[in-house]
Amino acid sequence: MNSKSEKDKTLIRIVRLYEIFQAGEIPTLPNHEVNPGFKKDSRENYLYFTLPPCLNFQRSSPAMWASALKTYEDPDTRYLFFPEEVVKKTREQIQKDITKHKLALQPNKHTDIWITICKTLHDHYHDDPRSVLKEGDCDAGKIIDLIQKQKKKLFPYLSGPKMTNYWLYILSYYTDVKLKNMQEISIIPDTHVMQCTIKLGLLDKVSSPIEAAQVWKELLTGSELSPVQMHPVLWNWSRNNFLPEV
Repeated sequence: MNSKSEKDKTLIRIVRLYEIFQAGEIPTLPNHEVNPGFKKDSRENYLYFTLPPCLNFQRSSPAMWASALKTYEDPDTRYLFFPEEVVKKTREQIQKDITKHKLALQPNKHTDIWITICKTLHDHYHDDPRSVLKEGDCDAGKIIDLIQKQKKKLFPYLSGPKMTNYWLYILSYYTDVKLKNMQEISIIPDTHVMQCTIKLGLLDKVSSPIEAAQVWKELLTGSELSPVQMHPVLWNWSRNNFLPEV
């Protein structure tokens, strides 16, 4: 963006789009993160919204969450959501159970990711994701640095640039966590967000997701909106063929 006036004009459009979304003028799908309905502040709830996101890459997100719920509702596979139980099982047993309802689609890679995250939570965080957040002072920027840099090897795939941000976004929506510095969570530039970024003239068609995340961070710095607040707005606006126009 070449000038302050251009940025101001773009921000006006973005705020207008956000207001349209908040007013219900952009059709939305029901939340696809189906879940057992735990109390928001419970350990079980934090575990449910921490472990499945580790496997939510290169696949249908609604299908993944549907499989997660089936896995939890099955008494024989429910233990998968409790690190203290997972660490007692053999890899073969875990692989058999995590693929039963298609929670894991890649039998080896997904099983190993799940086992590693559970072992990390068990060995270092009292089997509780809230301890990870506490270590990061419930500060989004510090947590991202902790997961992606300081302890990257302990959090396979969750430490990826998209997945860390997605996890914090999910936690902020479905748990009682109160994160500081929410503006540090990226816009999570998936296909829909990329299309909107191009549609709004912020980037051209050959730009990368990393560039998209950066341009949104710069654009919204100092405004009342954080990038992650715009994620559902753009996701649904793209699905609605960029209507209403702004």
